[in-house]
Amino acid sequence: MPAESATAPGSLAPEAGGALGHRPRPAPTPPSFETPAPQVRGESVLRAGERAFLFVDRVLGRVLPAALNPFVQTGAVAITSLIVAMVTGVALLLWYSPSVHGAYASLSDLSRFGGGFVRSLHRYSSDAVMFFALVHAIRLFCERRFVGAQWLAWVTGLVAVALLWFVGWTGYWLIWDVRAQHVATQTARLIDVLPIFADPLGRAFLTDSGVNSLLFFVVFFLHMLVPLAMGVALWLHLARLARPHFLTKMPMTIWVVGSLVLLSLAFPALNAGPARMTALAQGFDMDVWYLLPIAIADRLSVGALWSLTLIGGVIVLAAPWWMRRAPVEVARVDPIRCNACMQCYQDCPYEAIAMVPRTEGRSRYALQAEVNPDKCVGCGICAGSCDSIGVGLDSFTEEEGRERIDRWLRESNGSGERPNLMLACTHSAGGGLEIDGATGRCDELPGWRVLEVPCAGWIHPLTIELALRRGANEALVVTCPSETCHYREGVKWTQQRLDGERSPALRADKVERERIHVVAADRARTSFLIETARRFAADGGSPAQTRHGRVSGWLAAAVLAIVVAAGLGASTAIGYHAPALPGSELVVTFKHPGFLGENCRVVTDEEKLKLPPHMRRDRVCDRARAAVRLRVEVDGKPVIERSYAPAGIWSDGESVAVERIPMTPGEHEVRVAIGETSDPAEWKYTTDSRETFATDARRVLVFDRLAGFTWH
Repeated sequence: MPAESATAPGSLAPEAGGALGHRPRPAPTPPSFETPAPQVRGESVLRAGERAFLFVDRVLGRVLPAALNPFVQTGAVAITSLIVAMVTGVALLLWYSPSVHGAYASLSDLSRFGGGFVRSLHRYSSDAVMFFALVHAIRLFCERRFVGAQWLAWVTGLVAVALLWFVGWTGYWLIWDVRAQHVATQTARLIDVLPIFADPLGRAFLTDSGVNSLLFFVVFFLHMLVPLAMGVALWLHLARLARPHFLTKMPMTIWVVGSLVLLSLAFPALNAGPARMTALAQGFDMDVWYLLPIAIADRLSVGALWSLTLIGGVIVLAAPWWMRRAPVEVARVDPIRCNACMQCYQDCPYEAIAMVPRTEGRSRYALQAEVNPDKCVGCGICAGSCDSIGVGLDSFTEEEGRERIDRWLRESNGSGERPNLMLACTHSAGGGLEIDGATGRCDELPGWRVLEVPCAGWIHPLTIELALRRGANEALVVTCPSETCHYREGVKWTQQRLDGERSPALRADKVERERIHVVAADRARTSFLIETARRFAADGGSPAQTRHGRVSGWLAAAVLAIVVAAGLGASTAIGYHAPALPGSELVVTFKHPGFLGENCRVVTDEEKLKLPPHMRRDRVCDRARAAVRLRVEVDGKPVIERSYAPAGIWSDGESVAVERIPMTPGEHEVRVAIGETSDPAEWKYTTDSRETFATDARRVLVFDRLAGFTWH
């Protein structure tokens, strides 16, 4: 038997330097020759969202170089904007007075000393962080990059966004204008339904004089402290990435800072009107990135708000588990074949491979590679790094891929055909082709044999070299665009390996580099790939690359900066008007202790028999506070008569009441009585007054046992 045919089923593996003289690797899972089943639920919907993002990439890519396109580096743009917001926030401390009495005035005076620009830059950079962070999250969600080992990045990213929103929410509180008033009152609504404070937080925001300066300082402290927690979340968000690009490079940094400066100069951030706690139905400009919950809270009950927040939060945070249809396959190392070259360890984009002391195999090597299944995302880039085929995905090994190509080429050689070979990343335009996995044929590409691979980084240069030496005419590698590579560095490593810049490198003395071509096309450009491949097969031409001149690229970036800045500015100045009451409102509130006295009862004979003789008594008396009673009459008609139990675990605290009574506008006679004993005829504190009620303000009556009744 000829040597070639004797090793035909695995003829490419020995030449790869792998299995001869060593224990063979266990047989991989037989290939199904079918397109992989969706890994997540709702795959078609997510694909549609992904196509929308890819369309934007293509449109902008026609006029912008990748270095100046913010929508292919949204994460880095968000963090760069965050740094601008933090620096300007620290600078604002030079002007800001963290007190309820001085906050509004200190921010109103900023324009006199040049601080108005700093404040505007702080506000718009904060909006930019939220905008690009949300775009980043939605894009990764549509790309299904949240399952398997990527769950940690997903969860911590959402936590970071939630903390970012909280920082912005408290930041608007600190201004103490109309916006801050709505932020404070809606926060109090949510907190008051929780068993946290004995005294309802909402009572602090009924009147201007009732706002607690200490509470205001607590909010200021949280606004300064929470960014530290956000930093921890971001660190965990990037913890499983090797060589993360968390900051923009200089061209993009100039774009980000320049657009924010432009927006700050064109539309300075201004205060709304001062907070007036008794005002009704106020209007103001709403920043939708942080204040949109106000519009929702104004129209929902507290229970619905909490349900929406908690249920929605759980659904989104748990998406990596409930949306997963099939587990992500992780790579595996064969210690027998591992020669401790460390290339897979260096190439893994997710730090999923570590070098550990050897446990079996080649004893002359002290180390071996080991895959951490909790970090592996199943990209297969490690397979393209390994000369000895010692690591990869069991369902689709480099060795099995070479055998499949070898079988196709032997079939073609037998029929006198010399096909072109396409190796296509499944997340690129090649993933949209209808391929017969058994033969590699595609009806849309006659004369081609197509192998769909997990990632372009999976391709070992030797796989292409051997295919060309075995009879393939030319080779075409189809990748994702490098700036949006599904597995981050697969395109980069493939290009460097083929160019001889990274090990394992293409052997230039064995095959001509000119016979290997690389095309970057996203999954939505399948028709472009088909046209390119047909033209390539016909005349050997390669697709033209988009080139941008330095002037034209920066000009397009400047236009995009103006558009994005205008959009951010418009989104922070949307007019909003709080829902108006059908008339006016009377609020009556007090915090008052009931009378502390003895409550006695007669002990029955049955109860006495259960007690020791020396503890038997005819009467038992307990000291307890009485509930405080309230009665409100309007124009001689009773509208409220209610009692309020003492607060505290032992019912020994003060009784608290906050009653809201709808009123028709105009003058009304109001009589309020408060009783502090259990005697229904006792009303120790009373007031009678004729008050005017307007449609734009509520009237608040506050009772204090020292100050008595006070109208606001």
